[in-house]
Amino acid sequence: MSQSNDILEPRLVAVDSYYLSVLDDRIQDISNDCESLSMALSAIKTDDDTSKGVIVAVRAALLANSELASIISEQMSALILQPRVEVISHE
Repeated sequence: MSQSNDILEPRLVAVDSYYLSVLDDRIQDISNDCESLSMALSAIKTDDDTSKGVIVAVRAALLANSELASIISEQMSALILQPRVEVISHE
């Protein structure tokens, strides 16, 4: 999405819960992939301090992204479980 949230006008949009569920699955995949990549990096052994620092920084970023994806997934799940709402046009 190229627009900033500050520019977007608030509006209701119709989104199928199945579509939200598919998006949630992809978000969970991202979270799992980040965790797996972090674990894989922890298997790398090196005596070079610079390399160790890079590995630690990348692992920290991957774990932070995994946590963020988990939070987004929880929010998406809450949207999926929202009750159906009927919108009546006033035009």
